[in-house]
Amino acid sequence: MAKIWDRLIKGGFLVDPANGKYGRFDLAIEAGRIAAVAPKLEGEAREVTFTTAHVFPGLVDSHLHLGSIFGSPYGARMAAMAGVTTCLDMAGPFDDLLEHADRTGSGINVASIEGFSPGELFGTLSPSDAQMRDFIRKTLEKGSIGVKLMGGHWPLPLTTSRRMVELCNEAGAYVAWHAGSETAGSNILGMREAVEAVRGLKLHLAHINAYCRGRVRPVLDEVLEAEALLAENPGIWSESYVSPMNGTILTCDAKGDVIDHVTRTCLASFGLEPTRRGIVEAIRRGCLFVVRDTGLVSELTGGDEAVRIWEEAGTATAGSFPVNPALSRFYLAQAKRADGTFLVDALSTDGGCIPRNVTLATGLSLVKFGALTLNEFVLKASLNPARHLRLFDRGQLGVGAAADVTIVDLDRQRATETIVAGHTVMKDGVLLGSGTTFVTTAAGREHLEKLGFGVLETDFSGDEPERIRL
Repeated sequence: MAKIWDRLIKGGFLVDPANGKYGRFDLAIEAGRIAAVAPKLEGEAREVTFTTAHVFPGLVDSHLHLGSIFGSPYGARMAAMAGVTTCLDMAGPFDDLLEHADRTGSGINVASIEGFSPGELFGTLSPSDAQMRDFIRKTLEKGSIGVKLMGGHWPLPLTTSRRMVELCNEAGAYVAWHAGSETAGSNILGMREAVEAVRGLKLHLAHINAYCRGRVRPVLDEVLEAEALLAENPGIWSESYVSPMNGTILTCDAKGDVIDHVTRTCLASFGLEPTRRGIVEAIRRGCLFVVRDTGLVSELTGGDEAVRIWEEAGTATAGSFPVNPALSRFYLAQAKRADGTFLVDALSTDGGCIPRNVTLATGLSLVKFGALTLNEFVLKASLNPARHLRLFDRGQLGVGAAADVTIVDLDRQRATETIVAGHTVMKDGVLLGSGTTFVTTAAGREHLEKLGFGVLETDFSGDEPERIRL
């Protein structure tokens, strides 16, 4: 009797570096997992998809934002539209994600780390070990997988950041750092300082390209130093994004001064003061765009409309400056160690609800240019970040792997279908998925399951998986 699968994807060009598959293959799915892979599969299926497009393991975005404080609660929808099947939200707030997950979820898998603001939490920028341990414990028990140090936006003493990394390592919690402190900014000096502070510890150092904007020295000099720092410190895991736009908070205090340090620096780079007046001038000059909530997704807007949205929000919204040089984005995407592994482990977007989910739209240009092979693109956009999250059944399409798949129109550099656990959550620009499955640790499983969410359990207590060389 012929085998009857749940789903059969026929004729696609499969790119699966983990399993050495590159070419035309059929893919069978059963119970949310890959059941068979072969050049030609015989059998029947309840659903059959014929395609000549490229078939990738589902994209895994290792740095984006889903919290509504960054402009809207619709980041999961926007990620699914861009082909993402699993993502790491970098800052939360996790309670905000939980509040919106049922209504705005798109059916993708979400891990999240909580932004650490000790001044707000404890009234000091130098909390005690007991206070930090309690914060880590409560964060994990809610379902978040760890902690984000927001040094570039909200600087802390270097000793506080170093100690938080140590305590997260001890607790088996994930920890990431947007480099910056009270003594160095979100630039190459901040990166150097962070790397030196955490020697011997595990750390996700966020968006390496953000430290190579030519703020201290010429862009290429900063890129070469960033590459040297990563080569000398293989314990650091990192990503970079390929959008020219950044993302930042545009809130001003009661005196009209800009609060966020990244925003202040961006304004200064355009010769503008870090005030309400500077924000308005930046928008009108076309060097600042404001995130607009459409009710379904969020978009960047400029001009008078952007000023209106920002003012009506009481300045408490997010925006983007075009401050990421093409040179640093290009170099960091393709730079390798002497052993052939990538210096920057993954491509990311720093997007989500910030409208720059361009891993395919821009990242595939690196393939067309010849900076990356298609296998290397999939390694950086899917396999490496999946392994980093210890989701070893994702980022690859071997038999038994989770059926998380992104079908890609390579010519148009966009996702035509996003599939999670065998179910289509986006097809031809139409969202079909709903809800959220959270990636969490053992400490957070019970809480999330009581709230009715699906759960993928992971464990960060061990060493970082060995890097893959193609």
